[in-house]
Amino acid sequence: MKNNFIKKVYLLLCFLLFAGHVPLSHGQSVNQTPPKLVVGIVVDQMSYEQLYKYKDKLSNGGFVRLMRDGFNYKNTQYNYIPTVTAAGHSSIYTGTTPATHGIIGNSWFQREENNGMGNVDDPNEHIIGAAQENNTGLSPKNLLSTTISDQLRLATNFRSKVISVSLKDRGAILPGGHLANAAYWHDWKKSPGYFVSSSYYMNDVPDWVKQFNKQEKSNAYLDTTWNTLLPIESYVESAADDNSFERTLGGKTAPTFPYEFKKMRERYRSLNAEYQLIWASPFGNTLLTEFALAALENEALGVDEHTDMLNISYSVPDAVGHALGPQSVEIQDIYLRLDRDIESLLNKLDEKLGDKYLLFLTSDHGAIPTASYLNANKIPTGIAPIPKYRDTLANYLIKKHGRQNWIQHFDYEHVYLNRDIIRDRKLNLAEVQQDVASFLSGLKWIRVALSANDLQTKIYYDGLHKKLQNGFHPKRSGDILLSFEPGIIMNADPDIAVSEIKGTTHGSGYAYDSHVPLLWYGKNIPNGSSVRKVSVIDIAPSLAMFLNVQLPSGCSGVPLEELFR
Repeated sequence: MKNNFIKKVYLLLCFLLFAGHVPLSHGQSVNQTPPKLVVGIVVDQMSYEQLYKYKDKLSNGGFVRLMRDGFNYKNTQYNYIPTVTAAGHSSIYTGTTPATHGIIGNSWFQREENNGMGNVDDPNEHIIGAAQENNTGLSPKNLLSTTISDQLRLATNFRSKVISVSLKDRGAILPGGHLANAAYWHDWKKSPGYFVSSSYYMNDVPDWVKQFNKQEKSNAYLDTTWNTLLPIESYVESAADDNSFERTLGGKTAPTFPYEFKKMRERYRSLNAEYQLIWASPFGNTLLTEFALAALENEALGVDEHTDMLNISYSVPDAVGHALGPQSVEIQDIYLRLDRDIESLLNKLDEKLGDKYLLFLTSDHGAIPTASYLNANKIPTGIAPIPKYRDTLANYLIKKHGRQNWIQHFDYEHVYLNRDIIRDRKLNLAEVQQDVASFLSGLKWIRVALSANDLQTKIYYDGLHKKLQNGFHPKRSGDILLSFEPGIIMNADPDIAVSEIKGTTHGSGYAYDSHVPLLWYGKNIPNGSSVRKVSVIDIAPSLAMFLNVQLPSGCSGVPLEELFR
C-alpha cells in the first residue's frame, strides 16, 4: 500500500514537471521568427520628458504612435559617466559601458603620445565620396567590443546587411560596429553637404549615394527660411522666443524666428562652415530621413530571409540644444518637425515591410537646463572653473613635492598626472593619486574625486562612484576622475558668470543627463509600458534574443524581460 502511494506521488510529480514546463516559461515563443529588418533610432540629446512635454502638438503617427502601440520604458537610465555622444552610441549597440568598450568620451588624452585622440580617429583611413580630397581618417577601430550589428553579421556569415547613417561621423560609425557594410555621415567641410564614408568600408560610395549627393539637397534646404511649424504664440511649453539664455546664430541680432538661412549661410561661408548650418536646422533631420529612406530602397534592406539592420542617429537636437538650450522655441519646433519625419519613416517601413520590422528609439544622453535659466529661476547651479582647478592643484603639488610639471593633462572629467616625474622622484603612484583625489574633493563644486587605483581595486555598488567606475578604462582614463554637484556645469573660461551662460551641455551622472526615452515597436513587441529602472545597455542583449544571435563580446546588460512575456 505504501509503495503504491509513493509510486502515485512520483508519477504525479513527473506529470507536473513535464506538463508544466511550457506554461511556466515566460520566454519568447519558439514559433516567433526574427524580424526582416531592425531599425535603431538614436535622437542626440533627447531627454525623457520631451516625449511628453510637446505631446499635445505631436502628430498621431510619429512619437505618439510608438508610445501608443509599442512598449515604453519610462525609467531608462545611463549607468556611467560621462554621458556624451560617442560613449552613448557605443553603449547602446555594445550592451556595455565605457569601462569595457573603451569609448570613454568624444575624445580622450593619450599619455604616451601626449596628445588627444578622437573617438573614431584612424590615420590609416581616409574619407570616401567627398567633393574635394579629404584625408581625414575615421573608423571604428577604437571600439573594443563587438556590437549587436557585428553579431548579426557574424551569425549570418555576412549575409545580413548593416547600414548606419547620421549627420555626425561618430553617430554613424559606432552603431555600425566593425563589420557594417557602410556608415555614412554628412560632410560639411569638403563638400556641399554630401554624405560620405570611410575607406575602412569601401573604395568608392555606391551609385545611389552619388545620385543622392548630386541632388545637393543641403543646398536647397539652406536656401529656405525656417519659421515655426505652428503659430509661434502656441508654443507655450517653451520660454519666450527672445530671451537671454540663448546664443544668436549666423550674425542675427537676436535668437528669434524667422531664420533666413539664405542670408545666414553667407556668414558661415566666410567661416568655412556653410554646410554645417544644416545641423542647426530642422531640415537636417529631414535630410537624414530622406537619405535613410534612400538606403532602405537602394540597399534592398529587409527583402530576403536574412535580417538586416538600419541605424539612424538624428544629430540636430544636440547641435541646437548646445546653442539655444532645451527651453527654446527652436528646440520645440525641431521636435515637432522630427515627429513628422519619424512618421514618414514609419509609413515607408509599413509600405515596404508591413509588420515584419522591429524598431527601437532612444537617446545617447539628455541635457541640463541652461545654467542662466536655472539661475534666473532660483534653482541651484554654478560653474566649475577647470583652469582654476588645474592651477590650484599644480600649486599644491609644487609646495608638497617641489617645482615640476606634475600635471600632464587636466580636462573636464580626468586628471592625468605626469607619471614619468612621479617615477623619477621615486614616489608611489597610488599614494599620489589618492592624495590628489583627496585634495580635489575639498574644492568648491567637486562632489566626487576618485583615484585610478581605487577605481581598479574597489567595488562600488551605486551612486556617482559606480557611474564613474563604469566610465573608467585603465588604459585611457586619467589618474583621477571627477564628478561635480547637481546643477553645476564645467567651463574653460574661469571668469564667466552664470548669468552669461547660453545654451546647454551634458556629461554628468545626474537625471537630466542620464534619463532618456526608450521605445520599442514592431514585430514581436508587446503593447505596454514599464516604470522599472532599466539601462540603455539592455538594448543590445534584448536584440540578441530577438535575433537569436550571440551577445556582443563585452555585453553586461540583460534582456528586457517585459518584451518577451
